[in-house]
Amino acid sequence: MFKKDKQNLLTRILFNQKTLALVGLAVIILISFPLAKNISQRYKISQEIKELESEINNLENQNTNLKEFMNYLESDQFVEEKARLNLGLKKEGEEVAVISNESATIQNNGNKKEGAAGGIFGIEKEEPAEPVGNPRRWWRYFFR
Repeated sequence: MFKKDKQNLLTRILFNQKTLALVGLAVIILISFPLAKNISQRYKISQEIKELESEINNLENQNTNLKEFMNYLESDQFVEEKARLNLGLKKEGEEVAVISNESATIQNNGNKKEGAAGGIFGIEKEEPAEPVGNPRRWWRYFFR
């Protein structure tokens, strides 16, 4: 009899609604921790993938720009431009006009109240600084 009462008591406790609810809740909690960790890892990985994709797009754009620049450097237009600027060459039938700085200083001396150098707006005329001797330069170097 004693065994039967123990078995009945044990089965009543195990199959009680409250006990089953607590056991079910414990199982759900134990399952939810790894699930939450997995979801968090997936979110971090997807964010990293998005960042890498944007970096790939930026690098592809830079690559495209560099290819266009290389094509320009290899073009005849670039060679012609460099020959004109650096070597002073010209095409047949062209005339070269040289603008010297002396004409700009003559214009500036005539227009003393003009705010821009040579009549060009945005370029301010700078007054030449008085020459400073070597001892004064050393003094400024060490004591300023």
